[in-house]
Amino acid sequence: MGVVTRARAKRGRSDQADGEEQEPPPNGGGGVGGDDLISLLPDAILGSIISLLPTVQGARTQILSSRWRHLWRSAPLNLEVSSGVGPINKAVVSRILSEHKGVARRFSVSPFIIAADSAILDGLLQSPALDNLQELAFSFLACIWPSPLMPHSALRFSSTLQVAKFSSCRFPDDAAHQVHFPKLQHLALGSVIISEDSLHAMLAGCPALDKFVFSKAGLQMPPSALHLPSTLRVAKFGSCQFPEAMACQVHFPNLQQLVLESVTISEGSLLAMLSGCPSLIILTLDNCSGFRQFRINSLKLKHVEMYFRIFDEHRLQELIVENAPCLERLHHRGPYQDIMCISIISAPKLEILGRLTDNIYRLELGSTVFKGLHDVTMATVMRTVKVLTLRLDDLIRDVIFNFMKCFPCMEELCIQTHIDLCLPHTAMENRQRYYSRDRFECLDHHLKKLWIGYYSGERPHVAFAEFFVLNASVLESLVLNVHPYKRVSDQWIENQRRQLQLENRASIRAQIDFSFEKCFSYVNDV
Repeated sequence: MGVVTRARAKRGRSDQADGEEQEPPPNGGGGVGGDDLISLLPDAILGSIISLLPTVQGARTQILSSRWRHLWRSAPLNLEVSSGVGPINKAVVSRILSEHKGVARRFSVSPFIIAADSAILDGLLQSPALDNLQELAFSFLACIWPSPLMPHSALRFSSTLQVAKFSSCRFPDDAAHQVHFPKLQHLALGSVIISEDSLHAMLAGCPALDKFVFSKAGLQMPPSALHLPSTLRVAKFGSCQFPEAMACQVHFPNLQQLVLESVTISEGSLLAMLSGCPSLIILTLDNCSGFRQFRINSLKLKHVEMYFRIFDEHRLQELIVENAPCLERLHHRGPYQDIMCISIISAPKLEILGRLTDNIYRLELGSTVFKGLHDVTMATVMRTVKVLTLRLDDLIRDVIFNFMKCFPCMEELCIQTHIDLCLPHTAMENRQRYYSRDRFECLDHHLKKLWIGYYSGERPHVAFAEFFVLNASVLESLVLNVHPYKRVSDQWIENQRRQLQLENRASIRAQIDFSFEKCFSYVNDV
């Protein structure tokens, strides 16, 4: 294939001008200055495209051309109001609803518009433009007490609603028994005051429910919140206390994803709840408490995510994976001072493991035992692990070598270091022993990506990164993440590249990049 230069391209256009007339593209356009092919689409298709845009961008399509001018007002309505200032406020919302001629698809309004006034929301929901609405979401101001009463007009769409999200309000007690949601698939109740009978009746009237989100602002979860239809596949419970007596009654036969966020639940209740979810694939425990030990015994569970923001003696201290034949991802992120024992007895498909810290008390991987991350008894090799994330105070190669021996097929290694770490050269040299000339399978054949967070540019960090540049034979990407508050210049970056000896890199495909994002953004993406 040859290279077409600008001169050759210009001569080609001249030859075409002197020769036969070229056949025009189909439908009369497509080239520069040609017809707008998108505008040739039918109104129904263009309207569907516009309905997928945010409200402001959808309205702006009217200025594209006379062809587009009438489309937004007749397209399926997707009206989302996130603030009460700027292009969209209460007056603009009322005008849009009064002038819109298309069917209603989605209406979402924030507390910046309705504040704590039920009458404002009622007036908007009474608009004929919202007839046959499919998605409804609204929230009153959370700081108002007593909470505003949800207007009855919010329930007039019960026969057509597919998504309903209500927040910071009181549910009318005389309404739930009269409402049936035959098409509702996603229901979210955030800090909604609702009686036990009303909640039970409401959930009983949702035969097609697929996703349920419920939060109670620190109060005990009502038992009826656990009486859900068998169609449910996704459930999220937040900011509540799990009722001890209800755990054994939980039965979600088709639930695939469960999220517990800021939930207080005992060890026995947690195990009982998971036992009632035989199809569970994804489990997330976010800042939960009430249990110190968690045993995983699940035949279908693939992903386990655990997040703990503060150190609490009443939360998880021991994690045991006893039997998880399908587990692929085990990710734990707690405070740096977190002292935990992790034991993985049987997880034959585990691919992603993290985030392990310096302060971990004990890590057991089959017969391999890490007491801390330095005292290691190596016996078991886990060839399935492809991604490992670490939180280390010091970048010490011996620690990484142990993990490369334990996970010889590791392809991606993510290490977050301590901010502004700068150890004296002698201290680092005393703690790092250059390994023997015996090669690591991981370095020679598998390690493709290395990410170092809070890279300081000081000699200890340079020496650590340089080792992988010179020895990782198939390395494709080395990302050195510099703390956003650390001011560096182009000259600093060039100096770092020289110190890393990139001209002598072991992998010709290796790319070295410097990033300045917050550390957690990359680790979370992994």
